[in-house]
Amino acid sequence: MPGSLAITLAGESLVLLPDRALWWPRMSLLAIADLHLGKGDHFRRAGIALPKGGTAHDLDRLDALLAQTRVTRLLVLGDLLHAAVHDAHWRDAWMHWRAGRQALSVELVGGNHDRALTARPSVADTLGIHLHGHTLAFAPFLFVHDPAHGADTADTAGYRLGGHLHPVVRLPGVPRLPAFLFGESAGVLPAFTAFAGGWRVDREPGTRLFACAPDVVVDVSG
Repeated sequence: MPGSLAITLAGESLVLLPDRALWWPRMSLLAIADLHLGKGDHFRRAGIALPKGGTAHDLDRLDALLAQTRVTRLLVLGDLLHAAVHDAHWRDAWMHWRAGRQALSVELVGGNHDRALTARPSVADTLGIHLHGHTLAFAPFLFVHDPAHGADTADTAGYRLGGHLHPVVRLPGVPRLPAFLFGESAGVLPAFTAFAGGWRVDREPGTRLFACAPDVVVDVSG
């Protein structure tokens, strides 16, 4: 796939995609983190002027990835939501998007912004989302939202993959870029939403760092 980068992690062949997603071909699974549906609406209600269309833009990007990879499973590693469940703007956009993809399994590992879904599974059912609680053990990985979750718990063995931190990297002469960060026992996906802040990460021994430029994933582990 143009611009993508294949890596081996915990013995599995994975593909990092420039548009901030991780593809596991063997399991026909696409993983993203921090979609934050309705975040723009939430901020506008708070009086912060932002352009409209953020949710639609993110769903269009997701559509393109699904068309390219042809996966049967979409796994969101927490914070699928940002706005309240009753917010009509993001919900209507989501329901329209979901109605056209009935064959796709949409699954969620609950994050800190997903309490309305994890507390009321019937709401998730209405939205066409399958909940996995706060962890999903899928050997050799443990999918989580916060990559620190389960770090000191023996019964949650597996290489942890999460989001939550919104890692970004700064390279000379270019704006900050979303990044994948992989350490010895845990990895972090970049925030999928185009409207997200970032936690700056630097190249360190023992870690692998990959920047998501607009059309290519670049290994900046150095």
